[in-house]
Amino acid sequence: MKVLFGWELGGGQGHIQRLAALARTLESYGVEPVFALKSYKIKGMSFPWKIVCAPLLPFSGRSESYTFADILETFGFGNANLLRSHLQAWQSVLLEVKPSLVITDFAPGLVLAARNIIPTIVTGDSFAVPPPIEVFPPLRFPTPSESEKHQEQVSNTIREIVKSNALLGEVLSGDASFIFDIPELDPYRHLRSDVNQYLSVHITPIPKNLHSSNGPAWAYLYDDYPYRDLVLQTLRPESDFKPLSEVLAGKSLAIHHGSSTTAITCLLAGIPQLVFPKHLQHQLNAMTLSQLGVAKISTTPTWEGLLIAQAEAYGLTENALQKAKSLAHWNQNFMSIFVKTCLEFLGAQP
Repeated sequence: MKVLFGWELGGGQGHIQRLAALARTLESYGVEPVFALKSYKIKGMSFPWKIVCAPLLPFSGRSESYTFADILETFGFGNANLLRSHLQAWQSVLLEVKPSLVITDFAPGLVLAARNIIPTIVTGDSFAVPPPIEVFPPLRFPTPSESEKHQEQVSNTIREIVKSNALLGEVLSGDASFIFDIPELDPYRHLRSDVNQYLSVHITPIPKNLHSSNGPAWAYLYDDYPYRDLVLQTLRPESDFKPLSEVLAGKSLAIHHGSSTTAITCLLAGIPQLVFPKHLQHQLNAMTLSQLGVAKISTTPTWEGLLIAQAEAYGLTENALQKAKSLAHWNQNFMSIFVKTCLEFLGAQP
């Protein structure tokens, strides 16, 4: 039984790491994973599976997004010719691989291409799994009038291509969807009714007692982050790229951009965080972590500002430990729920 794993939007290692973890789990049930990813810059893990080329999305070059529809419009989902061509490219991949199931992580083009052809499960963090609505709410303010136009363009274009009257969010959610996130970090929480969609993070359960008040800090910052050297040279954190359960052991502080897997792992481990958001999703996570009282945010760091932010983050240690206790329910492995659905689509028995 072949399963195609696809990813086409977003950056960082989180998408690859999550899909790889899902593939390893399903392999034990006789599944043959095949991957079509936008990038194979893989750190800290082996990747033994078959790889096929993923179609590249057209990019308009516009960087500011305020809604999920803005992001889709940026990558051609508001242009019928571009989207039709992109879906045809994905359908060529499907013809080549002939999978029995498709599993995506932030790959809306693949979701649309596989619609009514191959069962599709949409996974990802809460940002990448849209709620079952037609008009996506603004995630940043003030929202320009262009966002409303982008929403209309995307809705009309996708409806024209896929010939469906279903809500846009439902179309983009495939035949089933699971959120590898927790409700506390979900910007669409109030728009979802199925709490069983939430599966925490794929690396749960997170070992207890990772935090150490006397330990060093740890950092994961993108190589192209313009303040990377300044942060590393000023705060002197460790910066190994290994599984989070290893690199966070004995740490007093986590320094990162705000990706969901890292944010939730630190949250469940009770480790205070210093967050340098780079993208919209990072900004949303950073604001929520700050509101929870477990993180400090830095956007344009200076030497002096970094030292102040670090001291303030350390001051949140007790809050972070208490919040970890209150969220302990999410520190368990929910993977069996995901596997059960996959096997049902594949016609296999758990």
